[in-house]
Amino acid sequence: MQFLRGDISGKNTPIRPPWSGDEAKFIDTCTSCGDCIDQCPTKIIQKGRGNYPVINFNKGECLFCNDCVDACEVNALKVTDTKPWLISATIDNETCLASQGIECRSCYDPCEVRAIKMTPLLSGVSTPNLDANLCTGCGACFAICPGNSISMNTNQ
Repeated sequence: MQFLRGDISGKNTPIRPPWSGDEAKFIDTCTSCGDCIDQCPTKIIQKGRGNYPVINFNKGECLFCNDCVDACEVNALKVTDTKPWLISATIDNETCLASQGIECRSCYDPCEVRAIKMTPLLSGVSTPNLDANLCTGCGACFAICPGNSISMNTNQ
């Protein structure tokens, strides 16, 4: 099965809803009821392998509204003092339109925390620079990128 999924080693952990914590503990606690999926206002939480919830940033961004947490009766999702998850965006400069000299600010505009900065240049097009320490992993920049140059990665 892992081979068919492109994960022969079985080490590619899917992106779970915010505040899911440790993968093994989450899988042990989650009942795959789907309540978090039903309550997500942006519909980015979907059923994954084993019907466990996974995040699909192609659908939109996480608002960190806690609706999924409130819906989780078994407490597989619990708000903590730490970041909601260890996810951040990365920008592939090889495919980024701005890096190719085409004016594009698609990733910059929706980034509320301003983790993405557009460094002004005297001549040429400003290119995005991402500060991973500021990135919340909300995914607002992901689906909107016309060059498909942004990926969401777990930092675990």
